[in-house]
Amino acid sequence: MTTENANSVSRRRAMARIGGLAVTCYTVPSVMTLSAAHAASGASAASAASAASAASAASAASAASAASAASAASGVSAASMASAASLASGASGPTVITADECVSGGGQVVTRADGVSVCQS
Repeated sequence: MTTENANSVSRRRAMARIGGLAVTCYTVPSVMTLSAAHAASGASAASAASAASAASAASAASAASAASAASAASGVSAASMASAASLASGASGPTVITADECVSGGGQVVTRADGVSVCQS
């Protein structure tokens, strides 16, 4: 068997699997929604047409409503207070840098009492 034949057989097998999967995906939802009542009963007979109802009489026109009174003018509102300036958001957490980066950025490396070195600007 040559490599070409081996590839064509595997392609055929793959296409058959894809086709089977497509048929399954198409038919399973409709089969799963059938209940025993639907599956056991046949089609029901058509119902008879109902008789037409008589036309109703036109209703009388309603009277016009009275005009509403004009609303009073609203007063002048006072000037609102200016809001305070918002704070700029800082870094979301501590940034790890080397001592050289701290010094080159204008900071000073300080060792805290707990032994942790921090960069202070």
